Amino acid sequence: MKPTGFPAWVNGEWFAPGAPAIPADDQGLQLGLSVFDSLLWEDGQFHFGDLHMERLAEGAAELGIHFGHGAATLAGALHPVAALNEYMQHLQADGWSDPLMLKITLTRGRPGGAPTVIVTARVPEQLDPRGVDVALAEVRKAAGDPHEQIKSTNRMRNVLALESARASGAWEALFATTDGHLSEGTMTNLFLVLGTGAEARFVTPALEHGCLSGVTRRVLIRELAANGHAVEEGAVSLEDLACASEAFLTNTSQRVIPIRAVWRTDGTIFPTKLLSDRPFSRIARGLVAQAEALEAAQRQGLSTCPTED
Repeated sequence: MKPTGFPAWVNGEWFAPGAPAIPADDQGLQLGLSVFDSLLWEDGQFHFGDLHMERLAEGAAELGIHFGHGAATLAGALHPVAALNEYMQHLQADGWSDPLMLKITLTRGRPGGAPTVIVTARVPEQLDPRGVDVALAEVRKAAGDPHEQIKSTNRMRNVLALESARASGAWEALFATTDGHLSEGTMTNLFLVLGTGAEARFVTPALEHGCLSGVTRRVLIRELAANGHAVEEGAVSLEDLACASEAFLTNTSQRVIPIRAVWRTDGTIFPTKLLSDRPFSRIARGLVAQAEALEAAQRQGLSTCPTED
């Protein structure tokens, strides 16, 4: 029987679901000085663990959270990689084998104290394979803000936009920037397919247009280019969305998520030319799966968890 909740792992200690675990004066709680990353554990390994750890380390450094490299510890707490491994070993010992999303959070900890390392888990959401509806968010993001590249726990804007979208019946909210360009979803990156057949090309908002460098986004851009598909990072407009033959979202838990329809902020349908047949979305999903399989093959005989380098 699957559990109704998963334990939390905090600085080497286990806490039952919902049990208090964070000091009231933790700077992640009080000041938002914390970063996180979410990894998909499947078939006994973490997909693209090195890329996730690289992004986590970069964000932590920006906020003054230092956890070193290799086997180094985080000021007395286990290194994030060791924490993830310990968490999954614990669940596997209890018989868990299904896919899981593991979230690792690093905070500045208590003033003058050691950073805090937190690991939690959830079961990946099951989506309709035909795709999802998205709603254009009312609030806009500031283009060029360097803080958008930090995957921090300061998620108020994203959470409120997502809640508004879900309340209206959409699955995701899509942000534009103050300069009018499309950026990303609250928890996803955006790709469009412009044109059809041999003339089709993939486009995605560039990082300077306010979007986070998603791991699946990075992998897909790399794989598209390596397999001869035209892919562009740049400014993406609402006009591009209206003319796109396909549109999809990417993230770690779902990989590639087709967009069926787009709603305006007033709840009316934004007119698009999205086709029901999505050959390029299937290509994108296949390339991500291919990259996962190659990574798995390269890890055979080695540790199946993220490396600490």
